[in-house]
Amino acid sequence: MYIQNQNRLNELIKYIEENLTEKIEYKDLAKILLVNEYTLHRIFYFVTNITLADYIRKRRLSMAAIDLLEKNSKVLDVAIKYQYDSGTSFSRAFKKMMGFLPKDIHKNMDNIKYFPILTFEDTSEEQKELTFKKVENISFNFYTIHKHVKMNHISEMASKFWKDVYKEKGDIFAGNAYGLVEYNVYDYNENSDVTYYIASIKKFKGSKKYIINNKKFLVFEMDTIDGKQIGKFTHNLYVNFIPYSGYNLDNVPDIEEYIDDKKTRIYIAVI
Repeated sequence: MYIQNQNRLNELIKYIEENLTEKIEYKDLAKILLVNEYTLHRIFYFVTNITLADYIRKRRLSMAAIDLLEKNSKVLDVAIKYQYDSGTSFSRAFKKMMGFLPKDIHKNMDNIKYFPILTFEDTSEEQKELTFKKVENISFNFYTIHKHVKMNHISEMASKFWKDVYKEKGDIFAGNAYGLVEYNVYDYNENSDVTYYIASIKKFKGSKKYIINNKKFLVFEMDTIDGKQIGKFTHNLYVNFIPYSGYNLDNVPDIEEYIDDKKTRIYIAVI
């Protein structure tokens, strides 16, 4: 199953590559992976560590640079070819990636940045068996405080966040501590944030209510509460399980339940 679905990721990349000069619809990309658009965006980021929009943008600008350099094409013609509304918007995006304007490409032939085509190779021999259970119609009534953080800094930020909270408030959670990770998928770009919540089922000073009603979850367990290990495990879920599970993701935060300082229960909302 892994090989079959890994091939879908390569088909996705092939489709993007063949349509860089055409309008690319996310709904068409989602069909290739047999998921909805929300799931598509989250899977792509976890698998590649780049947002889908950024990948398409960087591939278009990379090919645009080749056109400008090798074909001596006009800037406006290249802008239109690669789906930019104007020469100005193209030049702005080009400079942001390359560090110079497209009209100056021949003066900067040694400074051209090229973003390569992604490929997905078989890593099935590295995978371990995952055990989970499906639970339905589950609700949570949390009290939370939160911080915004870059996606790839969640583990280190969460660890410091918890330490700061314990230092300021003491052990107020008494065995019912939770961490919530809320993804702003449709706003994904190179500077996008996620929101990390420290949560409890009991009200505490400075907290605000956060309710999740009647959702379906896949539930996984780990014999650790170490942030780095949880991060690796969650990444593995998104790379090697979610894309091939047949489930679509619901627009609900991932929930981590920390049990007796020994175990973590991870809830992934699906539809």
